[in-house]
Amino acid sequence: MSLFADIYKGKRVLLTGHTGFKGSWLSLWLQELGAEVTGVSLSPETIPNHWGLLSLDMDDRRIDIRDVRSLFEVFREIKPEIVFHLAAQPLVRRSYTDPLETWSTNVMGTVNVLDCCRKTSSVRAIVSVTTDKCYENNEWPWGYRETDNLGGYDPYSASKAAAELVAASYRRAFFETSGAPLLAT
Repeated sequence: MSLFADIYKGKRVLLTGHTGFKGSWLSLWLQELGAEVTGVSLSPETIPNHWGLLSLDMDDRRIDIRDVRSLFEVFREIKPEIVFHLAAQPLVRRSYTDPLETWSTNVMGTVNVLDCCRKTSSVRAIVSVTTDKCYENNEWPWGYRETDNLGGYDPYSASKAAAELVAASYRRAFFETSGAPLLAT
């Protein structure tokens, strides 16, 4: 039996945030599984970086997910079947120094990705990645669960909680009809 029963083999996959640490690993895995991967991301901020060290041969688009027109053009061109949304402003400290960037990227960037999915009939599945920081921090000694309250006091955590609400809204408003894409966070 092959890994994942070849479900990614030959599939057109769009991956936002492919130049980040987790995104670069996912790019590698998806390619190994036979997917046709297109990445949408900003350039890495450090040299060296994992993305650069991998030297993957894939469709690499340097687009800010806040630029909905450019993002939609990529969707229109490649007609993805599966979308992994990892692009984000991921740093708590930066969220304090630049809360506008954090909120606009993590919330409106997610809106832009999901709206492009909504308008692209080829999309069958969407995974929108957030973080355990999206839950209200109660200083518990155990991990948080999906049934815990969303929240967060710093701009990063609160923006990721808001991204969860955006995904829930899109799931209920647009992706619950028969034949609509599946959406998981």
